[in-house]
Amino acid sequence: MTHQFTIEVLYHLNCGSCKGWWSYAYTPESPTQHLAWGMSGKFQHCPHCGVEAECEIKENHFQKDSFLT
Repeated sequence: MTHQFTIEVLYHLNCGSCKGWWSYAYTPESPTQHLAWGMSGKFQHCPHCGVEAECEIKENHFQKDSFLT
């Protein structure tokens, strides 16, 4: 017997216009897909104000993550 699992990546986004936030869940298509940059360069509509904009990772995000040092 084994325990089986799946992988889900949860992105937290902040609107550049209204500053509202929301989450977006994503399941990677392959085990080698780079997960951290999955949203970079993609466009999303803000569910609060409707503004569509390109996504980019927050400035200095990886500098505060201890798992990268």
